[in-house]
Amino acid sequence: MRQPEFLRRTLAAPRTLQFHLIAFAAILVLPLFVIAVTVLLWFSSSELASNEARLQRMAFDVSASVDRDVTSWITVLETLGTSELLQEGRLEAFHARARAALRNSDVHVILLDDDYDQVLNTRVPFGTPLPKTADIRSAEIVAKSRKSYVSDAFVGRVSGERVVNVEIPVMRDDELRYILVITFNVARIGEIIAQEQLGTDWNVIVSDRSGGVIAQDPPAALSAEPPSVNENGGQGGGVVRQTGDSDEWVEGYRWSQVTGWRTSVRVPRATLDAPFWRSFYGLALLALLAALVTVGLATFLARRMSRSMSKLRIAAGDLAAGRAIEAARQPIAEANVVLDAIRKAANVISERTHALQASEEQSRDQVEQIKMLMGELAHRNKNVMAVLQAIARQISRRSNSLEEFQTSFDSRIGALVRSNDLLFGSAGAKGQLRELVRRQLAPFIEGEPDRIETLGPDLALRSEAVQSLGLAFHELATNATKYGALSNSTGKVVVSWKREGTDGIDLTWREQGGPPVTEPTGSGFGKVVIERLTGANLNGEVEYLFHPEGVVWRLTAPAVVSTVAEDLAARRPAAAVGA
Repeated sequence: MRQPEFLRRTLAAPRTLQFHLIAFAAILVLPLFVIAVTVLLWFSSSELASNEARLQRMAFDVSASVDRDVTSWITVLETLGTSELLQEGRLEAFHARARAALRNSDVHVILLDDDYDQVLNTRVPFGTPLPKTADIRSAEIVAKSRKSYVSDAFVGRVSGERVVNVEIPVMRDDELRYILVITFNVARIGEIIAQEQLGTDWNVIVSDRSGGVIAQDPPAALSAEPPSVNENGGQGGGVVRQTGDSDEWVEGYRWSQVTGWRTSVRVPRATLDAPFWRSFYGLALLALLAALVTVGLATFLARRMSRSMSKLRIAAGDLAAGRAIEAARQPIAEANVVLDAIRKAANVISERTHALQASEEQSRDQVEQIKMLMGELAHRNKNVMAVLQAIARQISRRSNSLEEFQTSFDSRIGALVRSNDLLFGSAGAKGQLRELVRRQLAPFIEGEPDRIETLGPDLALRSEAVQSLGLAFHELATNATKYGALSNSTGKVVVSWKREGTDGIDLTWREQGGPPVTEPTGSGFGKVVIERLTGANLNGEVEYLFHPEGVVWRLTAPAVVSTVAEDLAARRPAAAVGA
């Protein structure tokens, strides 16, 4: 569909740079303003929800304060109800004691008989004729439920004031003997809620089950309980919105499980919306200032760009005339495109040069690392050869035949191979003490992994420690299979360790559940490895104990645990040896 001619000409007509800048700024600012208004509306909704939650929380706190006061009087009643004076029927003495106990408070004690007649009332001297209680309904509820109960507000016949009763049953031989009551003026509830810190225009109301207002703060804020008194059927809490004669109110309320009363906190909707309107007017003022600043900046930038374009026209004229082109840089990047291109090319060349140098340095590091690894391999091979020579010499001295030598030598070589497999294995298990124990003992417990238990932190060992401990574990497992915990079907071996200092170790081999142990009289190569060679190779101390319940072998040695820094330090001399 073709555009109307007038619109096409209007869009195609050339405009000043200032016009384009102002239009561009408007395109940027208007969406931001729309977003700001949307966010403000969202904030208003969130703030209203937050205030509603605050209302309900405040209603809960006020209700809890009233509940604590009432609960304390229930506790007092329960204490008085166990009085021996009351149980023995010494009512005049009980009257005196109750009056003395409550002399510094504004509450009074009433005792009702099973016909709900007042037997005593601490408001008046003992023996004063007293009428039937004015709150028979609450007394009937206590008599029927045999539980404590808090009454609604009513006018007392003795005091002539609006009061509230807190009542409990007094039982004797599972029969209702009396109803013990603490009564106090509703002004006490008003004093409790007046202690809460409320904002301006915030109102607190405590009402009873029938909707009658017990207390409110400010005292003259409302003349009656709001229509939502029956909200939720007298249970739980919530938030309601109400419209009065001239104002809209938001109310949070809670029904107490202790008193059965309803506590509500009300505030005019206008008070809650006031922050929104302040933010809205501030945003409108800010938008106006932003528009003025935008026009001013667009005018300033248009003049600045016009000067740079004039300089470009002069440079073009100089180029056409063959004159020297002014080399001064302009404030607009497009006016310096050629110079920027050269600078960009220079930056590219510099970056490639640095990359080449970095590549050469990395290659040198890799060559050095290979040399170090080769040196380390040569160093470890020398160590392995030295260990093999020592093993061969020790076994040859204690072997009576070639077959005995071959069998013993093969088993030690197998242990050494498993240790070296661990040293040169996967990165995740290389030199790990727990894995070393598992591999060395695996041939002795095939199909019964539960017979070996390892306790201790994950530790990586140095290469010489892996070889020495591997041989020691092999000899210990061999002896355990022949004579110890692994020689029957119920024994087990527990290998535990802990780190000592920075790189030391305290390791214990303990056999359990095997046959009774006695210390051998002879001394073979295995015992030499266990008692002397391991400690000597690791500069540590060895204890080899033969308890009747099982063998215990303990090694304490320094400089056994490997760290990354120690591995790197160990590779440097190895590289020197390899070189």
